[in-house]
Amino acid sequence: MKNTRLLVTPTVVVLAGAAVLWFGGTALFAQDASEKTSEPVYELGNGVTAPKPVYTADPEYSEKARKKKINGTVVVAMIVTQEGRVRDVKITKGLDKGLDKQALAAVRTWKFDPATKDGKPVAVHLNVEVSFRLY
Repeated sequence: MKNTRLLVTPTVVVLAGAAVLWFGGTALFAQDASEKTSEPVYELGNGVTAPKPVYTADPEYSEKARKKKINGTVVVAMIVTQEGRVRDVKITKGLDKGLDKQALAAVRTWKFDPATKDGKPVAVHLNVEVSFRLY
């Protein structure tokens, strides 16, 4: 059996204005109503600093994707709360159904030092790229 090395590199990348992008044919996942809150959610820039990742668990490679040798990047949109937790997670650019699910599961566990505005923690929209690479 060939030994395949797995390198999954979650890379936090703020995409243009951190707005949620909608791509044709992209699988989007519904969110629980319990995740919604009434706190204001800011966009990065204009005095709003980006949150800093403090814990970013690597996603697992799905067995099906491993067998198909699928490599690529999943783009995930989310809100990072003023407490540094992740909520309202959605796929904005998918790769493979199994890898998309794995990316969502991993990103939901991530923790951040929150974004700030005028020195105070605030919630922000954020897009991140989760890369899947087989070597």
